[in-house]
Amino acid sequence: KLIYVPDERVGLLQVDPLKITQVMENLLDNAVKYTPPNAYISVVLEPRETEVKVYVRDNGPGIPAEDLPHLFERFYRVDKGRSREKGGTGLGLSIVKHIVQLHGGKVGVESVPGQGTVFHFTLPRPAAA
Repeated sequence: KLIYVPDERVGLLQVDPLKITQVMENLLDNAVKYTPPNAYISVVLEPRETEVKVYVRDNGPGIPAEDLPHLFERFYRVDKGRSREKGGTGLGLSIVKHIVQLHGGKVGVESVPGQGTVFHFTLPRPAAA
């Protein structure tokens, strides 16, 4: 189940739409791959004063704490065997980080094994005219 929570206060952002689509595709693809059937994935946009924070949350198996600092490294895989079964190159989250940083934002992740994972990133909001 996918839940999307839009917020009209976000307004327009100055982003490369194809690149941000790639970010969302990577994050959602991972959530779908690693979240069991009948689970949920949610996307929430949170406007802040100078940025928008985007959350992609799931209630899947979660990620061990020792893996969290390495998730955005190229070719890093949490579970080497399971990752190969599900496909992928180990580059998706590295690409996410690179694109978000090119836009002036930051990426992060929080997870509790057995309770799911939250990937988040920020995008700057244009200065008010």
